[in-house]
Amino acid sequence: MTVLEITRNKSRQKEIINYITNNDLPLRELKELQRELNQLMNSNTNEKKKHYWDKALKQLVGNKSWNNITMAEFVEMKHAGIPAYAIADYFEISKATIFNFTQKNRKEYQCRFKPETYRKSRELWDD
Repeated sequence: MTVLEITRNKSRQKEIINYITNNDLPLRELKELQRELNQLMNSNTNEKKKHYWDKALKQLVGNKSWNNITMAEFVEMKHAGIPAYAIADYFEISKATIFNFTQKNRKEYQCRFKPETYRKSRELWDD
């Protein structure tokens, strides 16, 4: 989603809100507009998350390719709360590649990865 699309998205959200608040609408039309508003808000939120995840990954690993990532760097990405699908998108690889990487280095991954740290970081992204 580009900046222009986000702007249009926000603009449409404002239109819907104004229309809902300034008109007495039948329930069916109101529900349709609320559904559209929720979809617009969700897509906007998801796009913002993707943008911040990309920035965080760039800061954590710079311009490294996936083949040059160490387990310590991977765990650091996970501890930052970045989900596997976002890491896969950033490096343009499949989630299966990430899964294979963790399985191939299972012992090191289990020693380094702290699920509680990941969970707390994910909660911050989801707020």
